[in-house]
Amino acid sequence: MTDEQVYDFGVRLRQIREERGLSRSALAKKLGVSKETIYRYENNIQSPSLDRTKQLAVTLRTSVDYLIGLDNEYTVKFPGISKEQREALNHFLQVFIKTNQ
Repeated sequence: MTDEQVYDFGVRLRQIREERGLSRSALAKKLGVSKETIYRYENNIQSPSLDRTKQLAVTLRTSVDYLIGLDNEYTVKFPGISKEQREALNHFLQVFIKTNQ
């Protein structure tokens, strides 16, 4: 992502949608909007409401802060995992990061 795209809501939305393997139509269906609305969000023609932005973040398992460019760290949410699973995942990620530095 270039410096110009850091705060680009549309670029971030499109990137996460594609990484999640969702088409515009599939995401639109999950949100109860048209695929044209998703197109307008991704091309910064229209800005979603705060409630819709929260819905996007939950649906795409990320944070509102990341979507709107306040946080440049990529966030992935894993709802419904146990404390033990979260600890195991954190341990794995720490080892992964150390071995790839």
